[in-house]
Amino acid sequence: MKKIKIEKTEIIESKVKFQGDTEKTLDYKDLIEHALDIVPQNGFTPKDIRDRNRIQEALDKATPNVITLEDADYEALEKIMKESRWTLRDKELNKLLQNFEDGVYKKEEEEAKPAKK
Repeated sequence: MKKIKIEKTEIIESKVKFQGDTEKTLDYKDLIEHALDIVPQNGFTPKDIRDRNRIQEALDKATPNVITLEDADYEALEKIMKESRWTLRDKELNKLLQNFEDGVYKKEEEEAKPAKK
C-alpha cells in the first residue's frame, strides 16, 4: 500500500480546467483527479480506463488528509503523473510531479515499515 499526503496548493481550478471555478483552490487529490482525465496521446485503452477507474475509487475513499492506493494502482498513477501533458506550469504542481519522479511516496512507505530482526 502507498499513501499520498493530500497537501493544499494555491492553484486556482480555472488555471487547470478551461471552465473551472475562479475561486476554488486545488489540493493534490484534485490535481491527481485532473491527471486521470488527461487523454493520452493515442487515447485511452481499455486497460487505461480500468486502471484510472480503480485510482478514482481510491480517491473517492480517501480521507481528508491521505490517499491510500494498492501497489499496482500506485504504479499506474505514477506512470500517469510522469507521462501526462499539463496545460500549466506551476511550482506547486511541479512539487507534486517531482514527488512522483523522486519516489517520495515509495520511500515514505519503506521508512514506515518496522525494521526486521
